[in-house]
Amino acid sequence: MTYDPTSYTQTQEIGFFERVGGSLIGIPIGILLIFFPISLLWWNEGRNVETQQAIDIAIARVVTVPPAPLSPGNEGKLVHVIGTATASGVTDNAMGATLPSFLLVERLVEMYQWREKKSQRTKDNWGGSQTVTTSYDYEKVWSSSGQDSRYFKIPKGHTNPPMLLTSALIPADDAKLGAFRLGPTTLAALTRTTLLHDGDSTAFEFGDSWMPDGFQHIRPERTPPGYRTGADGGLYRGDNPRDPAVGDVRVSYVGVPAGKTLTIVAKQSGEGFTDYPVARGYTIQLAGVGEHSAESLLDDQAARESLLTWLMRLGGVLLMWIGFMLLLGPLSALVSIVPVLGTLAEGVTAAASFLLALIVGMLTIAIAWLMVHPLYSIMMIVLALLIGGGFFYLRRA
Repeated sequence: MTYDPTSYTQTQEIGFFERVGGSLIGIPIGILLIFFPISLLWWNEGRNVETQQAIDIAIARVVTVPPAPLSPGNEGKLVHVIGTATASGVTDNAMGATLPSFLLVERLVEMYQWREKKSQRTKDNWGGSQTVTTSYDYEKVWSSSGQDSRYFKIPKGHTNPPMLLTSALIPADDAKLGAFRLGPTTLAALTRTTLLHDGDSTAFEFGDSWMPDGFQHIRPERTPPGYRTGADGGLYRGDNPRDPAVGDVRVSYVGVPAGKTLTIVAKQSGEGFTDYPVARGYTIQLAGVGEHSAESLLDDQAARESLLTWLMRLGGVLLMWIGFMLLLGPLSALVSIVPVLGTLAEGVTAAASFLLALIVGMLTIAIAWLMVHPLYSIMMIVLALLIGGGFFYLRRA
């Protein structure tokens, strides 16, 4: 192991028989990674059909009502309400900060801390052995998620303090839309992802593009003890913002101000809103800043569900790809006595595994579609068979 203040490198020799043994252990894992995604893809297609049907039912059932007065006759119905929201403000008790005239506030917290990055390089040797070089690089970053240094390869010299304050979504207690009360779940529906910040964003340099519609930056009325306020309104705990030390914390706020027009599509329940059950446990409670038709909010929900379906399709195929590579792994390990042959075998195995995963994934989706979209199902089955047949024809040619 070599030493450097910000990086550590470890080299390990893996013998031929150890490589073959390790590849054999991967076979049962590969089998699981093939059959589990098949079940996942099958379930995902059924879920997609059910959610799209549920949203179509919701579009047919939704009723547009005024924000005031409340009509008991709409109790339990899926209602569409547009109105001006009011609230006295939000209090962040953890920070002792008051944010008046806001409906919903997102507190963004980042701490300056060490982060470990692990990378590996492998080199095939004559005789089938392999040299594995593992590098651990350490850098200081602003991160909204705590990096637990106890699990670092080399924790000494890279110790992070615990992150005592975290990001949070804080709703107003008295938010209303006309005669309707806006509860925490309804306000939280204004943003489906609780803001699109990543784990290593650059706070205090945020652009408006990362925020949901209707949100804006907030400057707290007063600075909490132990913090200082920057020119952009962000709060900083530490000695020098220009030269941060590990453990320094910075906090910023964004939120939806009172007085905004909101659109709600949800179940009328008493004086407020709750989830509306449509079918098979699928519920709807949507909210947006601005004036929107019920159809547009529900269409957006359908688009999010469709995106989720495609992401799960992609994830299922990728898992199967890994599974087939593990299943075929012993073949490349056996020919790795000659490094060039081992490298060639790995490339062929990766390509063949991807092709198998793609074909099995397409067939699984096509069979799941057979009752709902028979024409698309048959077309996909034919396409999968053509891909597979073309591959085997080229191999024989």
